Amino acid sequence: MSTVHALDHIEAVESTKNMLLSYFTPDTYANEHSASAARLAAGLCSDLASAIISGHARNGFALVRPPGHHAGVKQAMGFCLHNNAAVAALAAQAAGAKKVLIVDWDVHHGNGTQEIFEGNRSVLYVSLHRHENGRFYPGTGAAEEVGIMDAEGYCVNIPWKTGGVGDNDYIFAFQQVLLPIAMEFAPDLTIISAGFDAARGDPLGCCDVTPDGYAQMTYMLNSVSQGKLLVVLEGGYNLRSISSSAIAVIKVLLGDKPTCEMNDIQPSRLGLQTVLEVLNIQLKFWPILKSNHDKLQLQWDLMSPPKKKKEMRRRRNLVGPLWWQWSSKRLVYIQLYGKMRRRNLCQSSSIKSLA
Repeated sequence: MSTVHALDHIEAVESTKNMLLSYFTPDTYANEHSASAARLAAGLCSDLASAIISGHARNGFALVRPPGHHAGVKQAMGFCLHNNAAVAALAAQAAGAKKVLIVDWDVHHGNGTQEIFEGNRSVLYVSLHRHENGRFYPGTGAAEEVGIMDAEGYCVNIPWKTGGVGDNDYIFAFQQVLLPIAMEFAPDLTIISAGFDAARGDPLGCCDVTPDGYAQMTYMLNSVSQGKLLVVLEGGYNLRSISSSAIAVIKVLLGDKPTCEMNDIQPSRLGLQTVLEVLNIQLKFWPILKSNHDKLQLQWDLMSPPKKKKEMRRRRNLVGPLWWQWSSKRLVYIQLYGKMRRRNLCQSSSIKSLA
């Protein structure tokens, strides 16, 4: 873990062993068992990654708690103490892997994982998450966050603009953005930060990904690194949603094909807009995206025709037509107006005489 986290952070987590309750942040607390659980979770992910790279295991599912993708170099947050996926990635590299892909489909952005690897070209981090222009926790993960220094382009954020995002938008993003980049990157191991809080029925994520959707995404990633795939459990707040989604993923790891094939995927309008924005940003780092970008740009232009500019009409004094000047209605108006004016004049003259 010392290759991922600062020594001060590791010691801070270990110091909770003698405390009944302690807080790192208002939403991240620990008791006397938390340090041991966090250490075991990170260690399990490390061992699984090493086993997959060495050939002792084909793939694996790390059913761990606490989760890890919010834990950064120096801080615990978002219920995360140690970053399990990051520990696994570096363990895989120590075991011989040169390049590692981390795909994070938790509904929240993995700010900790991004911080750890944002300057590292040997680890490609791709996150699909609810963002809402920074209003959704933790507020990071905009499409413009692409990595730093010479690792620009090795951070790919696909930030959804709203809740309710379902299978079609996720799989569409996989097809148009994630898979082309992943194939070009050619990782030796793929790690999925598998939060199931974007699942249908989760009260916090409020999205609509089904077990079939998770199975399809797992199946699509299975071919990226010749089947070397490690799934690490992250968030989730509905036990039914977590269990049904996890079972669907595990079945694919065991060799089953997804029950529902999703070939003709039609994204939502906001989903298409998000994917196109990501392609616009990532295109300069990954030229392989150009054909997808051009095709979707044309599709977007057809869906969104240019708005017609409103014609500005200058005001002018309108002269009534000739028929109005001599019509019976005008004559009636003049007659009535004349009577009212004469009556007012009579009233004013009588008032003056009284004065």
